[in-house]
Amino acid sequence: MKCRTPTERTQKINSPLGDCQAGTGMKEDGRYDLPVTVTNYEDVAARAGELGCRVPGGIALLPANFLTARSAAELRYHEAVSSVRAAWRSVGLSDIGLDCRSRPAPSKSRVSADQPVHLTVFFGSALLRGGAGPVTLALGTVAAVLTERPGFASSRDIRFDAVVERLGRGGYACLEYRGDAFELVALAKPVREIWAGNPSPGIESHEAT
Repeated sequence: MKCRTPTERTQKINSPLGDCQAGTGMKEDGRYDLPVTVTNYEDVAARAGELGCRVPGGIALLPANFLTARSAAELRYHEAVSSVRAAWRSVGLSDIGLDCRSRPAPSKSRVSADQPVHLTVFFGSALLRGGAGPVTLALGTVAAVLTERPGFASSRDIRFDAVVERLGRGGYACLEYRGDAFELVALAKPVREIWAGNPSPGIESHEAT
């Protein structure tokens, strides 16, 4: 499952360095060129309800096939989710995820079992009460897990989706990142810009297939 349709263009988002250390995408002026595609995302609350799951809030890990699974029994997470949850707890963050208590019998999935599973993190608008810190901390912790712990796929070329709950007009946006895990923390700025209502050029609506 992808956040974007095949016709959408990858956008270069310039993001200030902030608390992140120098990585492979850092420019001389201390900014990053991030390979990010920004799209609209389906209604997370409605989709969670369809699957019989709790609506995520705050910071939450989402299954890679959240939009395409036919039932909660089919939901598939990235292999690093247990390590990310443990790392978040160690810095005072909690995964307020789906918590699917009802798991219907699995049916034939629309996502192949051998298809690579990417990491997806949800950022709810309730995080605004805590300022910028939780977003930066959550992304930095994910980056640390992917780059410092052995056994996961190459951290130099990852697929990561940040699903962001919009304020005001509502709805959700997805930042689809493909690049070095070390630079994930730089996504904190576009997350906050979405909350601030700044327009994201070239946004197109995603339809699950």
